Amino acid sequence: MKRTMYILLLLFIISGCSNTNLQSAAIAQNSNDSSRLKGGPYTPAGYSLIWEDNFDGSTINTNNWVVASLKDPVSGDMVPGAVGNHLLNSAYCGYITNEDTYIQNGSLILRNQKRIYQGTSPVGTFNYTSGWVMSMHRVYLNKGYIEVRAKFPSGDKVWPAIWLVSEDLIWGPEWDLWEYFGYRSDQGYDDMGMHLMTGEDPNTSWSSYFLKPFDANYDCETWHVYGFEWTKTYAKWYIDGKVVRTLNASSVSNWPDENMYIILNNGQKTDSPDTTTTWPNNLEIDYIQVYKNTTSTINNGNSKTGLAKPN
Repeated sequence: MKRTMYILLLLFIISGCSNTNLQSAAIAQNSNDSSRLKGGPYTPAGYSLIWEDNFDGSTINTNNWVVASLKDPVSGDMVPGAVGNHLLNSAYCGYITNEDTYIQNGSLILRNQKRIYQGTSPVGTFNYTSGWVMSMHRVYLNKGYIEVRAKFPSGDKVWPAIWLVSEDLIWGPEWDLWEYFGYRSDQGYDDMGMHLMTGEDPNTSWSSYFLKPFDANYDCETWHVYGFEWTKTYAKWYIDGKVVRTLNASSVSNWPDENMYIILNNGQKTDSPDTTTTWPNNLEIDYIQVYKNTTSTINNGNSKTGLAKPN
């Protein structure tokens, strides 16, 4: 009888807790939890979610991504300037493979390996392989906020990136949201780049900015939430909700105003040394989300605002 009364009393206490208190407890617990709820407190005010990939399936969703190739298998379109289906240019020394591009434990894994590999497009012998996905002709946007929860690799040879490329298949403009250089000849070691390239190849200009030493200050192999906001008047880069760079449109000629698709890739830089890199290494993506401003619209590629996702 006493046990029954104790249980009833306990249920009464629990039922008497307000939703606010329960939510506060959940938020407090979550603030100390590295597996923070996706989205939420880091999204700038005035934005609403319009697309996301949480990589919860067993395989990569090909409605969202071209997998391990610079050539769209549906349209046959190629990333401009690519020297083959699996290598962008000679600045990269890793051949892109399917086995280095996969989902594991709810994350997208883009793996770098140091191994001998016989490539077919382009033909050649490669000492490294890497992972790559892109959303060409599937998911693209003109302005908005992008949020990615990720772990970056470190080491002098690595060259992972999260970036945007023009949907019209002309090289330029290019947003480098987060481009990590284990080593870059003009910058030295341990640099996180945040860049805008405007114009069209070969007549381009760059607005570049580097956080360094990045791994030393941020521990890039742990989870961080990387945000990028692109508007008509400015762009902002965020790490864990803190602004780390602001670029004003007034300071740049030819501010981007066109649809651009997403590239997520790991990689190795041809002219970088290989003395401190651990193999294999991963760019790991927990989720990617795209938000629109309340003044933007969702469209099917016929408008210059919001997210465009073909039917």
